[in-house]
Amino acid sequence: MTCFRYFLAAVLLTAALARAQEVRTWTSARGATLEASFVSESFGQVVLQRPDGEQMRIRLNQLSSADQAYVGQQRTGSPAASAGTSEPGEAEAPPALEELLGSRLENAKGHRVSPATLAGKKIGLYFSASWCPPCRKFTPMLIEAYNQLQAEGKPFEVVLVTHDRDKASMRNYMKSHDMPWLAVPFGRKPIDALKEKYAVAGIPKLVIINDAGETLSTDARGPVMTQGAAAYESW
Repeated sequence: MTCFRYFLAAVLLTAALARAQEVRTWTSARGATLEASFVSESFGQVVLQRPDGEQMRIRLNQLSSADQAYVGQQRTGSPAASAGTSEPGEAEAPPALEELLGSRLENAKGHRVSPATLAGKKIGLYFSASWCPPCRKFTPMLIEAYNQLQAEGKPFEVVLVTHDRDKASMRNYMKSHDMPWLAVPFGRKPIDALKEKYAVAGIPKLVIINDAGETLSTDARGPVMTQGAAAYESW
């Protein structure tokens, strides 16, 4: 029996190590990063393991959208997407979203994120800029509503479509406000195409779409200002 117990322990340890073998950069919804490997996820709790062997727990909805998608793929055992626009461990991006937003997005730290993370979500396209006073007033309101929806587990994401004049200004705007969401990278063609598609004559402007690219609201800024996170239910 003793030998059997040692054998069973070795098997379980090997299985655990097999699941926790890929050390990668994890990003929280607020932009903090951590080097760790995925161990398991259960009931919204994700177990990660640092390179030194220490394990930690974090709520799934406290991770970035990209990492939530990665965990989902590990949990279901789905194969990684084929080479192309998606990151390893992520599903392919909905074609309509890739057509609208391009082949990649980025977070406030400039890390690449696949549009695949937007699958199954309502998406707020946030047309904004650092030089715009009304934008600087509305951004904290949107962040508050966004964080509440994330805490409630609602399938919602925001994508910044910048009106800034240079990459540094856009990046500083995202960092200074601690924006927890994604952005179309500065200078990419989808930015001008989105401005034209949604007839953006002034900012800030918040347009809500679904992952099929269908428009749910062309003027979501007002409801967010008056209702906060509750505006989600009207989209």
